[in-house]
Amino acid sequence: MSANTIPTVQTAAVLRGAYGEYHTIEEDWPVLKPGPDEALIRIEASGICSGDINPRDGHPPAGSTPFRPLVTGHEGVGYIVALGDDQESIGGFTVEDRVGMGWRRSTCHKCNPCHNGMENMCQKTKVNGYDGHGTNQQYVTMPASDLIPIPKSSRDATELAPLLCGGGTALGGVRSATLKPGEWLCISGAAGGVGGLAVQYGKHLGYRVVAIDSKVKENHCKELGADVFVNYEEKDLLVKRIQEATDGGVQGTVVCSASPTSYLQAIEYSGVGASIVSVAPTMVQFHTGQLMVKGLRLFAQSNGSRKDIEDALALSASGIVPATEVVPLASIDNALNSLKLGQAVGRKVISFL
Repeated sequence: MSANTIPTVQTAAVLRGAYGEYHTIEEDWPVLKPGPDEALIRIEASGICSGDINPRDGHPPAGSTPFRPLVTGHEGVGYIVALGDDQESIGGFTVEDRVGMGWRRSTCHKCNPCHNGMENMCQKTKVNGYDGHGTNQQYVTMPASDLIPIPKSSRDATELAPLLCGGGTALGGVRSATLKPGEWLCISGAAGGVGGLAVQYGKHLGYRVVAIDSKVKENHCKELGADVFVNYEEKDLLVKRIQEATDGGVQGTVVCSASPTSYLQAIEYSGVGASIVSVAPTMVQFHTGQLMVKGLRLFAQSNGSRKDIEDALALSASGIVPATEVVPLASIDNALNSLKLGQAVGRKVISFL
């Protein structure tokens, strides 16, 4: 695409009002020229993540004052159509390269986490769809430094886009459980975009997987490869069933459900020395003695590292992709509300093609 064919305006989902107000779909949102260290990307697809709820409704890590106007979105795949003129900052990218954009808009590239493959822990991270305009638009400018090259793939962009956040987070979370092949891994919230990928990654790594979700999602979880399914609606039986199925308790849990009960139950059904990985943020109250008595390890997983994301993209070639539903941009708030209510199965994705 030449500079002469890049439009000056586009369609975008924009937040303009107070926290809690819905997006407006604007057809005259400007297409910006890339700065010296930026790329202009033509978006193919943008995944709708529960992290997009926060800048709309005002939950952390969104600030106390709304950033407005704001285009949300942080799971994008597209092609570079223009580049800034600072060749050192562009990092070898060229026009027509296919790239991905995830949670991190930019990191400092100077701190110890950045230097040690833990970019997701950089305390100077700027977030797409929070600190700068995100991927729910046809064209977006991004710092080239944190773009992820997309390898050649037969997979559709709608399958790849959710891997830029959900895939990296799921794979990072499963890895953080530090299990051995044959051990039991529980995924709480197993039918969602992150949970469904976590089930698949767990099976890929050789773990036996327990999936927790609602009864109507049982078949979906089993199709993903879960060895055992437990209905969370049967709360009084949940812990007992998991302990019986796993000979005393699981060795690791990845909590993808933002329900305080999910964390409290994980403490109960975990075996001695087990890991509980927090992927879904929420407020939880419990006594640390509950962890101490079984020597449990509670670990917070914030997104995924660059390697986690790159590995998730590579694993798509072997068929590990999310179940997706393509929805129009105008349905973004309905999709977010579905996520907020825990009704989603797989990932809803916007296609801009």
